Amino acid sequence: MVTNTCRNGANCCQRSVVPLEPAYGRTIHKFQGQTAGPVDEGRPPNQYEVIICDPDDRKWEGKFMGLFYTALSRATTLGDANGLNSAIYFTGKDFKEDRIRTIGVRKGSSDDMKSIVKRTKWVEFLKTKTIAIREPDSKMNEILTWAETTRIKHQQLHDRITTYIIQNSNRSTGDFGNIIY
Repeated sequence: MVTNTCRNGANCCQRSVVPLEPAYGRTIHKFQGQTAGPVDEGRPPNQYEVIICDPDDRKWEGKFMGLFYTALSRATTLGDANGLNSAIYFTGKDFKEDRIRTIGVRKGSSDDMKSIVKRTKWVEFLKTKTIAIREPDSKMNEILTWAETTRIKHQQLHDRITTYIIQNSNRSTGDFGNIIY
């Protein structure tokens, strides 16, 4: 609180005010690529000094994997040994320090959240698969060579590729390939 007295010199009245500083609310999605907190000497300062985050409950973490980590990783420091001078602070009724230590783990368990288990299985499955890449035929090679050696506009290349797709599609089924405009 700041108290100002009357300027008439008579001290007849006083006014008390609360000085406010602007604060900004952002979603974690909008904050990706930015940081908050102190920076090394000689570097430009971050736009924000501190992040105050409400990470909601554990169900939120299970649905939106990685967002809590994204919030954590935006801070340049988590503070000193006393927990002070951090660039990120947490709020909310469901937040406890344990949430940071057990991020991705089911509540009351040592097992990973179901969505993390599913994602891990999917990644392992993808590692076992090989992707067959179609070898370009002579007409495709001709188009690529023409595009590399000729100064053309995007629309000209698009028209030529579209013509090629239509000519080589199965017209009896109406399959005209994947034409991107």
